[in-house]
Amino acid sequence: MQRAEADRALRSVDAIRARAASLPRGHATLQLGYSVMLAAYMALFVYTGSNEGGASIFGGTTMALVLPPMIASTGLVSGAAERHGGRLRATRRHWLAIGVFLALLVGIVVWGIVGEGYPWWLALVSAGLTIVLFGARPLSVLLRESGAAKETADAREPLSAGPRAVTLLLALYFGAVCATLFMPVATWVVMMIGMLGLIVVLSAQTASWGIMRTGWEWAAPQWIAFAVAATVMFLLAVLLIATDLVTPAVAVVAGIIVAAALAASALRPGRGHVAPEA
Repeated sequence: MQRAEADRALRSVDAIRARAASLPRGHATLQLGYSVMLAAYMALFVYTGSNEGGASIFGGTTMALVLPPMIASTGLVSGAAERHGGRLRATRRHWLAIGVFLALLVGIVVWGIVGEGYPWWLALVSAGLTIVLFGARPLSVLLRESGAAKETADAREPLSAGPRAVTLLLALYFGAVCATLFMPVATWVVMMIGMLGLIVVLSAQTASWGIMRTGWEWAAPQWIAFAVAATVMFLLAVLLIATDLVTPAVAVVAGIIVAAALAASALRPGRGHVAPEA
């Protein structure tokens, strides 16, 4: 009897250890994706402030495309982290990375405004540093756990009303920003309304309709749709800066793709409403 109880206790400990090892893997993947997205944002931001970046210093219309998904992703990834019990907590190294990143950002902005401009290749340097600063830790988690067993998938359930509504509103917001790209007044009206909405859902950290709760419930279909939407918006921004390929028709088609991807994902199952056991 005692031997059987001891065996059960050992199996329970092994199960807890396996779950603790596998849970951060999904979140590390999101963190790595977020690092790549942040690096792309930095590259675009820095390039638009360079000597070769054009008349709209530090972004202009370009920022209208990349800023909304960048801000939204912050709350979504934070919500996903809560689902994993905050196992990837910020460390001293992480705070040091944030400090270095902010110093880099402030230095470039001051150089661009006060100085006589800077060379375009600083955009590549800033992107590379961003990847190193924020991507090294999640990448190390993924490499360390590469041979570990795959985590058990949570039971899939439809998104609850709040996260589904937020996902649909993100679809409408992102799609409208793309589609109105060649109507500056409409673009900035959409931006203003959308940013106010993002501030509200970001502030509602404990509400069932907050963006953190949305990230908490999102599963692979929603994250893939968000990745598609963000990629289209960033690609549109790059083409807008570097080429003349973007026309009003292209912008509208891009908006339809972005909106359709996120809207379709809102109808797909999420990770369920109940937190996994710690």
